Amino acid sequence: MAFKKILAAIDFSEITQTVLSKAAQLAKLTGAQLIIMNVVEKEIPILISEGIVVPSIDLDTFEKLYEKLSETAKEKLEGIAKDVEKNYKISPEIIVDVGEPFDLILEAAEQRGVDLIVVGSHRKKGIERLLIGSVSEKIARKAKCSVLIVREQKSEG
Repeated sequence: MAFKKILAAIDFSEITQTVLSKAAQLAKLTGAQLIIMNVVEKEIPILISEGIVVPSIDLDTFEKLYEKLSETAKEKLEGIAKDVEKNYKISPEIIVDVGEPFDLILEAAEQRGVDLIVVGSHRKKGIERLLIGSVSEKIARKAKCSVLIVREQKSEG
């Protein structure tokens, strides 16, 4: 089965380059369109809505913060897209969104008719994994298309 559209969901962590490399290689190999997506996670207003006390900052300040984070993410993605174009001779689409990562990644994949989502796994452990799970696990469970989960490479030593 050849892929037509591949969505690489990245978070600018250590695994980002590996996720991009796998997604770009697959896109080049199959002639698929590559979409690179970053979601700026909107966490603090959720804390307020749950009644958890946070420093007194008004919602306009939060919105400005998320707007700035989105602009920064877009600039980073534009640089990444240029590198992908130079190294793999493919021209990716970029998407930046603000909200819950797994919901927005699944929504973007469905809206664009994506055949494959490529995401990284961060090896969460213990209580953190139990309480929030991982974005990659949620995507793998809920996606209507195939999902490739790229794992962090253990360094030898």
